[in-house]
Amino acid sequence: MKSRRLWILVLLSLILLVLPNGLYTAFDKDEPKYLEAAREMVVSGDYITPYYNYEYRFDKPILIYWIIVAGYKIFGVNEFGGRFFVSIFGVLTILLLYLWLVRRKDEDFAFWSSLVLLSLLDFIIMSSVAMPDIVLTFFISASLVAFYEGYHQKSKKFYLLAFLFSGFATLTKGPVGLVLPGFIAVVYLIFRRDLIKTLKEIPWFSGFLIYFAVVLPWYGAIFYKHGYEFFRDFIVFHNFHRFFGKVPGHPTEWWYYFANYFWLYLPFSFFFLFAVYRAWKDKEIFTDDLLLFAFCWFFGVFLFFQIAHTKLAHYLLPSFPAFAVIVTWYLKKERSLIPALLTLFVFFVLFVAGVGFFVYKHWNLLGAVFLIPPLAGVIYAVWKRDYLKPITTSFILGMLFFKWVTLPVLQPLRAKPVIGEELRQIALKCKNCKFYFLNYESPEIVYRFRSGQLKSIGFKEAEKLLRSNTPVYIVTRENRLSRLHAPYRIIDKRKELITKHSLVIISNADRSGEWKK
Repeated sequence: MKSRRLWILVLLSLILLVLPNGLYTAFDKDEPKYLEAAREMVVSGDYITPYYNYEYRFDKPILIYWIIVAGYKIFGVNEFGGRFFVSIFGVLTILLLYLWLVRRKDEDFAFWSSLVLLSLLDFIIMSSVAMPDIVLTFFISASLVAFYEGYHQKSKKFYLLAFLFSGFATLTKGPVGLVLPGFIAVVYLIFRRDLIKTLKEIPWFSGFLIYFAVVLPWYGAIFYKHGYEFFRDFIVFHNFHRFFGKVPGHPTEWWYYFANYFWLYLPFSFFFLFAVYRAWKDKEIFTDDLLLFAFCWFFGVFLFFQIAHTKLAHYLLPSFPAFAVIVTWYLKKERSLIPALLTLFVFFVLFVAGVGFFVYKHWNLLGAVFLIPPLAGVIYAVWKRDYLKPITTSFILGMLFFKWVTLPVLQPLRAKPVIGEELRQIALKCKNCKFYFLNYESPEIVYRFRSGQLKSIGFKEAEKLLRSNTPVYIVTRENRLSRLHAPYRIIDKRKELITKHSLVIISNADRSGEWKK
């Protein structure tokens, strides 16, 4: 039975998170930057320094780029290759949770907790794109599980594994890979009233030897090559400044995570709130040690990033395994109708709004099929007063439709991949043509272009280039053209998928670059 359920988790995770990843192109704004940086790494042969659009990119450490490059080497430079091994870390996170809970709880609890995790909306999203967050989530989760086992088994081996996984987490996204699991572990030990004694038992020296053996080779190499520039951009700006200050384009409002909570943790957002209340009221958080650890894990992540000044929704992803444990614990013992009715109301609104949006945009209604299973599942769950299985399975089914049907249906309507590919084809025919953005940037177009740097210029420089004898092609939004006072021809115009804007390619030449004014 255990083997069969394990294979169900593996196959379902692969079908949902991995196999459809070649059916849709990269999405602005972050994912194309990672895909392009890894592509430029392959082209340049420099596997130490990340570049994006042929400029240094010190936003994140190197491991995410190496993971994407590994996929490129096997499957080619495309979205499926770039996403493959990143998505595999989503599958590994599911399996890690299952195998741990089989050991600490029972097979049924482990199976449904893992399925709850697989069903969570943002977990599915972040496991399907070439970004570091799901990789970080796996390594932080593995570090916390190893710590938990080390603590309860008094095992040096598991403590050392916790340091090892924290090292890889640090190589994925910086010092947060060590600080966050360490913070959660300390909070848990404080609740256990066992902090000082346990700190004396942890093999710190050998643990940090393993940790630094993982992180120092690349950090040392990048410091050697770039010195203060890397220290300033990565350590000072992308770590300390992100935590204590404001980064352009990133929210800082204290209520940001509360406002995004309900969509991040769909379909179980309401159930979790009731689970917190029930665990606290019944004091079970203090009698069930695994539940206590899950609460420390979830709220440790939430508190850590709530304190941080710069906020993004997917920063909370490491809390998702703990969320799944808490929700499964609650739904296995409670049948409260209120959270189910609230969920039903939300899904009904989403269904009506989603279908209405498809009709308003004149999209193929086949793409809206993913909205049916979640709504039907919640209706059935309310009718039967049994929530865990129908809500979990129906939401997973809905997301399978979304990945395999909706995204392919909408793919031909996306303007940016077409614009980027069109620029690339022009560049292949015209070696002396120049390409720019005008008061606009799109990493998605940069990734599709693959023919040199695409700089963003202002109106004065654009006017000068359009009047020159050099064939020039400029991408901008159509509403920018009224501010441009120079002759040009529109090579192509395409309406963006979601917004009301249209993207245009303007030029002083034709598509081949041979005609000039």
